[in-house]
Amino acid sequence: MLTNRCSCHFVVLIILLLAVRPTSAQSLSQELLNEDPAKITKDALSQGDVVRGAILFHQGNIACAKCHRQSDEDGSIGPDLSRLGDEVTNESIVESILDPSKVIAEKFQTTTIVDIDGLVFSGVVARQDEDAIVLRDAKDVLQLITIERDRIEEAVQGTTSIMPASLADELTGRQQFLDLLRYVIDMKERGPVAGNEVADRVAQRELSPEIAGLALLREHNCAACHQPRDLDADLLRSSAPDLLWSAKRLNPAYLADFIADPHEMKPGTAMPQLMPQLDEAARSEAAAAIVSYLVSLGGNDFNESVLPADDPAAIQSGFALFHSVGCVACHSPRSDAAVEQPLPDSVPLGDLRGKYSLSALVDFLEHPHLVRPEGRMPDMQLTHHEAVDVAGYLLQANENTKTHQPGAEGPDAELIQMGKSLFASMNCAACHTGLEGVEPPEPASMAMANWDAEDGCLSGAESEEWPLFDLTDAERMQIQAAIAKPEQGLTDNQRIDFDLTYFNCTACHHRDDLGGVPEDRNFHFQTTNLNLGDQGRIPPTLSGVGAKLNENWMRDVLVHGRSTRPYMKTRMPKFGEQNIGHLIDLFQATDHLEETEFAELHDLKELRAQGLKLAGNQGLNCVACHTYQYKTSDTMPAVDLTEMAARLKKDWFYQYMLAPQAFSPHTVMPSFWPNGKSIRTDIEGSPQDQVEALWQYLKDGRQARPPRGVIREPLEIVVDGQARLLRRSYPEIGKRGIGVGYAGGINLAYDAEQARLALLWKGRFIDPSGVWYGQGHGNVRPMGSTIVLPKGPELDSLESPWTVDEGRPPQHQFKGYVFDDEERPTFLYSFGNVDVEDYFTQSRDNPTEPLSLLRQVKLTSSGTAQPLRFRLAAGESAAIHADGKEVVDGRLRIRIASEHTAELVDHSTGVQVIVPISLDQGDTTELILEYQWDAEP
Repeated sequence: MLTNRCSCHFVVLIILLLAVRPTSAQSLSQELLNEDPAKITKDALSQGDVVRGAILFHQGNIACAKCHRQSDEDGSIGPDLSRLGDEVTNESIVESILDPSKVIAEKFQTTTIVDIDGLVFSGVVARQDEDAIVLRDAKDVLQLITIERDRIEEAVQGTTSIMPASLADELTGRQQFLDLLRYVIDMKERGPVAGNEVADRVAQRELSPEIAGLALLREHNCAACHQPRDLDADLLRSSAPDLLWSAKRLNPAYLADFIADPHEMKPGTAMPQLMPQLDEAARSEAAAAIVSYLVSLGGNDFNESVLPADDPAAIQSGFALFHSVGCVACHSPRSDAAVEQPLPDSVPLGDLRGKYSLSALVDFLEHPHLVRPEGRMPDMQLTHHEAVDVAGYLLQANENTKTHQPGAEGPDAELIQMGKSLFASMNCAACHTGLEGVEPPEPASMAMANWDAEDGCLSGAESEEWPLFDLTDAERMQIQAAIAKPEQGLTDNQRIDFDLTYFNCTACHHRDDLGGVPEDRNFHFQTTNLNLGDQGRIPPTLSGVGAKLNENWMRDVLVHGRSTRPYMKTRMPKFGEQNIGHLIDLFQATDHLEETEFAELHDLKELRAQGLKLAGNQGLNCVACHTYQYKTSDTMPAVDLTEMAARLKKDWFYQYMLAPQAFSPHTVMPSFWPNGKSIRTDIEGSPQDQVEALWQYLKDGRQARPPRGVIREPLEIVVDGQARLLRRSYPEIGKRGIGVGYAGGINLAYDAEQARLALLWKGRFIDPSGVWYGQGHGNVRPMGSTIVLPKGPELDSLESPWTVDEGRPPQHQFKGYVFDDEERPTFLYSFGNVDVEDYFTQSRDNPTEPLSLLRQVKLTSSGTAQPLRFRLAAGESAAIHADGKEVVDGRLRIRIASEHTAELVDHSTGVQVIVPISLDQGDTTELILEYQWDAEP
């Protein structure tokens, strides 16, 4: 019998032996070089699979698409293969892949530069002028290197191609080379897609001065003091930050400095200098008085000692999140130590450490619209732990040396009254509304139409009669253009341009050649799957989006931040329906396609069957790339097939399928109908009938049968002796699920997001193939009939429980878990000032009885008393027996083994069974519960 150690070595040895491929005297590259290119070409055309070739072309280890982009834009690192032309033969393509240095076009030759410090840079020249040369890095084509000409010691053109000569050796064999070659030949024969020459470029169209000026008028909230024209009134109304929140959570010393000199404290801020006529001392005194008044309204709990803990892992996590989820689309990137690395057109952040404590910045990152309802700082959908990591990373920099805080000596009634008077006299309430007893004034100053550019706010001159804004000459001219525009409303397209600019959507998206990811920020748009190429990391175009997306789906995306691209690290944030909800109607009304010729419908059942076949690996092999019901393919997690019909309009789907590069030149999606001809003979080879068959199949959504190639052999985590635990995404929970299997076949899944027991089942534990095969994007599958428990935290306030949704309850904080000697976890979390230890174990009172689950919930209060409740069940089927000691809900029975009793209460969502709990400060109580249920319903 093998020992554990020996058996492990034996298994590893077998795996290594199985993994070793037979070696030959020559590599695949060398073998192919010895073949006749004409023979290889002939075999590729007859035996190569264009779909498999498309997948290989974009696959991470090959990464052809990274250099060979379908675009004529300058600065590419390799030729556009769709523009090779007839002069390039198929045989020469074979030679170029196998021996790329044999012939190199001049524009793609590598250049090696040595600077005066001896540093060596190598790449392809992206652009150059009399001042500098910009190289595209040979090792990372997304990186641009700028070398000033006066620092260049030597520049030499290389004779070796940037394309690796052994590229074919990354393939598993000759068949894969034939597949790849077949796809490249297909691209050349298909040629460039008409009309896509500028489709993916950045900022080809400048925003009109009038629209840019309107955005500036709203950004600076000019309509708070100046009466706009009726047509522009709703367009220009804006909301300033909530001063009650700011006064309570921010450093009062920072607030005073900012009010005294906003342009010095935060260059680029929309906040004007309200006291330009005063000297520095007088401004500081006035600002301190205003802060004292604001603090008097709700207090201040800023504590500058509450700074990030020395946690390198959390700091690194914050760095990675800040530079990947989308923050650097608007803000400048930062170094490891959070020192700003300025980029043009960046939104300033100012002195974060002087302004925020850790807890205040975390609160702001989690709930930005509570502070800034205008929505220009969107909700990036950070979890609490992510917000802590980002805040901790950002607060490393800018050591705060300001210690004196206005009001630190205690309330000064005279100073508070002075601040209140100044707040009113300087018209602060025109922008900052919501203060009790302070009514915003009606716009009574000069109407916008009567502005004089040489006098007043636009002049840039200092005066006690108007505030001083930090505007450039170009911005003043844009504002003047907006004021001078004809008395007429904006067209739908102009209004879309306005909103995309105002909310800076154009930092990530382009629409009709406006905006797009700029080159100097491109590197920070990342993906979890390199096989998807740029399509997997760059947010999609908004050109024609109203013709593409169904209205309900668009609302989910724009308002709720829904994402169908989990592989894209940049997140779609939430801007608030009140801010951008109107864009849905504008997109839908504005974007249209040319009329589409659909196939004639006959036998829908047969058509769906044909569509099922086409989607599978015996047809067009859609499942090779696309997710199916969140089950990712082995190559890449492209958008889910079962959501297609819910997302897309039929005519857009038709036109996209027939010519995908016309809509997205950089798409990974191959053309299955090049030049209008199908590559398959199904349904008589009719492109319209084949697309219609796919559409009819996809219309079934999540009820659609799985195509061939989706279902894999299941995996299983076996529980033997000690408990087993897996943290991954679970059904009914999401990504913060924790599955635990106990000896004897008792299993549960815990929801760390909402601090609750979520699933129960008996028998075998889990199949993790959905998350292990799917690169983390699928779900763990419980291998038994599950009992689904109600959503929302079990422990909550008795009087005002949290309204349940899909998010994280604001007062619950999950703190991890600890294990006993049998690896059974105790889950730890807090609710307000109550700490909770939640421990489960398998239990059996009698050997003849089935196993049950014993649960011990220990609650300890460290603060003032509050009435609590612990929810046991919810729904019309829930009932209480045995004088409140037993709860029955369907096939689940819960027995209360502690001194507590259950009650039946009405709730907004229906009947609930709860255990009332009362804790004074320092009290501890333990709720003991026993769960019993049948393995099958």
